[in-house]
Amino acid sequence: MEINWIYLSLFILVSAATCYAIHAWNREVYPNPVSWFVWVVTGVAIFLTADAAEAKEVYLANIVGFLSPAIVFLIILIRETNRIYSLSFREKLCLVFSLIGYGLWLWLGDTPELAKWSLYWMIAVDLIAVWPTIEQVFSKPMSDKPFPWMMFGIGYIVAGFAIEDNTTTNWILPIYMFVASWTIATPMLFERIKNRIPIRQWF
Repeated sequence: MEINWIYLSLFILVSAATCYAIHAWNREVYPNPVSWFVWVVTGVAIFLTADAAEAKEVYLANIVGFLSPAIVFLIILIRETNRIYSLSFREKLCLVFSLIGYGLWLWLGDTPELAKWSLYWMIAVDLIAVWPTIEQVFSKPMSDKPFPWMMFGIGYIVAGFAIEDNTTTNWILPIYMFVASWTIATPMLFERIKNRIPIRQWF
């Protein structure tokens, strides 16, 4: 039986997103809604730029890539009404750079060979947005759960198996998403292994 890698990727990504959303609803993780809102903005831009750059095999995965943080963002707003948040300088910078990315998409979107540069730009912006989460899990590895992050990275790599044209434009997104997700998951994994925490608590 032939495997549809794109659908398998979407299944893994949706499962990881659902798992994380449940954790957020149950207050088992405490993500900063400002950071997740920034991820919504950058996620939409990555989806649009990947589509314009004709990274066909992986851009569908980015539907989950922006819907997942949108759902988590809404859950936090509903569940944590008594908490006050503000935009850090880094987050403001991400929003400004994201707007530039949207501008690049509008300007270059009709030319796939140029639209790839708007995709590269948005990946760089996303890296700035993900850095506070990386700092958080390295300083407090028990503050989050590793399994959803691991599955998120695996979901993007699975999408890579559908790639027929091995170009940088096609591969940069799944590779980046895998590396970023597993960078977040790694300190959480090491902490749980070191303290012999049962695997069921990794989820």
